[in-house]
Amino acid sequence: MKGVLNKDQIAALGIAGGWTMGLPDFVRYGDLDTYNHVNNKVYHAWFENIRVLYVRSLGVDFEAGMEIKPVVRSANIIFNAPMFQDEEYITLCRISRLGRTSFTIDYAVWVAGVLRVTGDSVMVMVNADASAAVPVPDNLREIMINHDGAVTA
Repeated sequence: MKGVLNKDQIAALGIAGGWTMGLPDFVRYGDLDTYNHVNNKVYHAWFENIRVLYVRSLGVDFEAGMEIKPVVRSANIIFNAPMFQDEEYITLCRISRLGRTSFTIDYAVWVAGVLRVTGDSVMVMVNADASAAVPVPDNLREIMINHDGAVTA
């Protein structure tokens, strides 16, 4: 499995749920904990990787000097089943909820037909020095609603 998967490629794999981006990979030795399954903190890194890829695909640039930027307000993970070395998986994401200044990204880790882990993060758009929340720009709102099917609050 190589490259980033789009909505149609994900659906063609039989993965239900309206996921809009997928990132195939495999479990490395360094991902494991002392029980020889994926360490809990590793899932946050996998979710962060796909989140950054997805937000960049929306046109958000993370370089210094940005007028507005998304920051993580909260992050949650639900563990359904352990993962082990060399397992191939796909990390999935979609925007599920859209508020005036925030949005929620849902995540899942799919292995051979089973969602092993799910999670979400609430992102808040802030000004350049992160001192105040600002509205999600209209062009991003349109993509989040039309492409991802985000529900507005």
